[in-house]
Amino acid sequence: MPRKILLVTKSSPYGSLMAAEGFRIATAMVAMDVLPKLLFIDDGVYCLLKNQRPEAAGLDSHYERLKTLADLVGLYALRDSVVKRNLKIIDLDESFNVKLLSKDEAVKLIVENEAVMAF
Repeated sequence: MPRKILLVTKSSPYGSLMAAEGFRIATAMVAMDVLPKLLFIDDGVYCLLKNQRPEAAGLDSHYERLKTLADLVGLYALRDSVVKRNLKIIDLDESFNVKLLSKDEAVKLIVENEAVMAF
């Protein structure tokens, strides 16, 4: 099994199971002593917004799982995806301690991993 794995979340947090499945896989990897990197691009950056209340719509929250992953492996987001959606770093949940990456930094992150999975 590759030991350097990047999970790229490009799907919005709600409306499909893609993002949630990526978070579940990341959690399972951590349990197997594989510490994946998590990169959020495109609509995936919406997973990082603060003050989300999905329970009000009858949906499960990703907050606790993301907070745990943030503490264990760190979270990265593509700066261009954040800006394109008219978001600012202050719109992202500060407890996730997200590191914004330029395109060049994101490419470097992708290349340095043995496997990349997108959700």
